[in-house]
Amino acid sequence: MRKMVKGANVGLAELGEDVASVVMSLGWTGATGEGDVDVFVLLLDGNGKVSGDGDFLSSGNPAAGNGSVRLLGRTSAADGSEERISFDLDAVPAEVEQIVVAASRHDGSAFEDLNDLRVALADSSGESLVHFSLDEAGAVSAVIFGALYRRGDEWKFRAVGQGYASGPAGLAADFGVDIDGGAGTTGPDPRAASPSATVPSPRASEAAADSDEAEPESEVDAEADAAEVEAEAVGAAGDDEADREFVEHERSEVRDFVKGLSPDDIKSGGWFTKLSAQALSSYTDKVDWKYFQERYEGVPADVIVDQRIKMASRYAALEGGLSAGAYSAAVAATIGSLGGASAATVPAAVATMMVDVAFITRLQLRLAYDIAVLYRVTLDLSDPDDMWKLIRVAFTIKSGEAVRGGVTKAVPAMVRPVVKRFYSGAVLNAAKGLPVVGKYLLQRNVIKIGIPVVGVPLAVVLNRYTTLLAGRHAQAVFRNEARVIEIAERLTGRSRHPRLMLWVAWLVILADEKTTDDEALLIRHLVRLVRDQHQVVDRQIAHLVDVDHADVWRRVDAEPGDLSDLLDVAEQVAAVDGDVNTAESAVISELRDRCCRA
Repeated sequence: MRKMVKGANVGLAELGEDVASVVMSLGWTGATGEGDVDVFVLLLDGNGKVSGDGDFLSSGNPAAGNGSVRLLGRTSAADGSEERISFDLDAVPAEVEQIVVAASRHDGSAFEDLNDLRVALADSSGESLVHFSLDEAGAVSAVIFGALYRRGDEWKFRAVGQGYASGPAGLAADFGVDIDGGAGTTGPDPRAASPSATVPSPRASEAAADSDEAEPESEVDAEADAAEVEAEAVGAAGDDEADREFVEHERSEVRDFVKGLSPDDIKSGGWFTKLSAQALSSYTDKVDWKYFQERYEGVPADVIVDQRIKMASRYAALEGGLSAGAYSAAVAATIGSLGGASAATVPAAVATMMVDVAFITRLQLRLAYDIAVLYRVTLDLSDPDDMWKLIRVAFTIKSGEAVRGGVTKAVPAMVRPVVKRFYSGAVLNAAKGLPVVGKYLLQRNVIKIGIPVVGVPLAVVLNRYTTLLAGRHAQAVFRNEARVIEIAERLTGRSRHPRLMLWVAWLVILADEKTTDDEALLIRHLVRLVRDQHQVVDRQIAHLVDVDHADVWRRVDAEPGDLSDLLDVAEQVAAVDGDVNTAESAVISELRDRCCRA
């Protein structure tokens, strides 16, 4: 029997010879008997959607039209309740590319109230093939347990374990199920629906973080994240032993790195330059798009990113507990007797502090890089601009950010009173002489050190919180850039006037006399794609400080034939950063008139 982890997949042919017919079992235990779980199955086409009512199986529609998939009903097992589903894979219609098995709860119930959530697969003789335990279902009312999907002539199983914050209605909507009257009217309970999305909006405010004008995360969001992390941090000590072994191994590597640092490296901030090179040099050679495709075949990028953020946050919490526990009472007393002296000035604390700082720094830097790769955002880390971009995204650093403000924003609101009580302004200002990044990261971490009694839980919470925040921030930034790149690729691919397209795009962008981050991203990728796909480089536009409207209109008027592609470009450029403003509308209107005359 193969034990699976979340996101892993396996070909059924690897597991046994008699796998044309298999039975999947979903199991759980609950304090109130069966735990009111509704199991349903979705038969999806190549677009990841159900084709009609018959492709949504539930208690009211327990079998596919040809009987290839059947809900066999619930039984009482020795260790709780179990729902079984049979699959005759040879008889599954050719248009069905994937079969998703999920479950929902309603009336305010959540999967976190149940224990031992699991999914197993057996062949027709009852021989166990795979087993997957869902360790952290969370406070959600809908969960995808697993999926069977085609890869060529072979069927494969994927352990999903994905909860839906938007509830069963959100899950159903993602797969084209209309719970109000179309497919699935007997399925998920619409009362449990929530308007919240399972992934951040591509235009989330965090996407502007590369800008000096970026706004900090709202206090309400910070409180919610902090509460979530605080609840999870209590159970961090009980995490899987494999996670602990991984963290210990990584700490050992980091400890060796720290031993090679000089006092000047730490005080000057030079440690960060050395760590960046150490963290990314060999890592980027191994981790690329192909690596993730082989590891998570067929899994959407959003799902993989979400999993890696949670995994990194868990590692960060475990490491925080280990590092904070290494501080002796004597060190804490020394800090206290110095009236709030920086921990960086206490020799006994330096090594342990730097292991913690370096571990979290490396973890968050690699996490941001992973997220960029998963969203197909190419970063050339030999390019200083790209490297600085990765650093700013990884550590949510904003230009002009005050030292004290940076520290405060790195701390959940629930623990700020503790920080203010034990640390004076002198502590937070102690490292002002360090270079920007090294200073920022040392100050962000020094507040975890030497606080009597609460040191360990505070370090656990802060490590998990800052890593979760960094991961979500990187997801918002790189997911948004992926959206912009898709727009640029689409416009360039169907453009009949690539050179003129750049002039029109730039005219629309400058219509309101300002350039947003998304507009800058779009024109940059348009220029790159026009060069790569059409071998067009317009050096004149590259040297323009301002665009002469009359010159652009002369170019448009001189171009013969159908110019509708230019109108499409103008409309999409105007909308890339949100609602189209009055100035942009005026340019589009003028272009429409000229295109019609042409």
